[in-house]
Amino acid sequence: MNYFESIEYLKLNCLSFFTCNNENEFKEKHDNSPSLYFIKWKGDNVFNWGTSKSNRIRKSSIFNRKLTGKYDRRVDYLMLKKIYGLDKVFIFKFKNDQDSRYHESIIKQKKNQKHCFSGIQGSNRDEISRTIYSMFKKTNWFDKFDEDLKNLFDEFFNDVFLGKLKHPTNPRRTFYYGDCLEPKFLRTIEKKYLEDPVEQILDVHFY
Repeated sequence: MNYFESIEYLKLNCLSFFTCNNENEFKEKHDNSPSLYFIKWKGDNVFNWGTSKSNRIRKSSIFNRKLTGKYDRRVDYLMLKKIYGLDKVFIFKFKNDQDSRYHESIIKQKKNQKHCFSGIQGSNRDEISRTIYSMFKKTNWFDKFDEDLKNLFDEFFNDVFLGKLKHPTNPRRTFYYGDCLEPKFLRTIEKKYLEDPVEQILDVHFY
């Protein structure tokens, strides 16, 4: 299923949909209906999709640089925005969450994969993130930062984002992808010094 086939499939099976390119457009049309988001980047056939429970588009920070809550795919999306640039976001509304999850899974089945990324090399979550990071490091945006800042961001990416760290006071809790850009998280794991590299290189702010 390529980009056009995926969009046509979702249009045929949703109750309604809208597109947006910025936060104002999103806020004007967004409601709490069960939905599926579909992000098209400017790269050829590069897109992502997922269920939009708990306003995940807002939490992705692709429309607003302020980091809010946590979302597993946010680091990937912020890097993709610098690599390709954002084309548009589709929001497809469905009758219930079960329907949106079902159609999310259909696209994966049609593409014979378990993840919700298209046009990015990798067979699993970590491989895809590493592929995106390798592309991100080749951008003019990343290249403009000094080596010390890049090295600190590399520590963040490998040791924190992909690190699956244990909670410092609760060893039964493991931190995953979405935790790493949650405000105060880096301070919780005693890595406050990584906040500035993350803010500068991902073009976001925690507070």
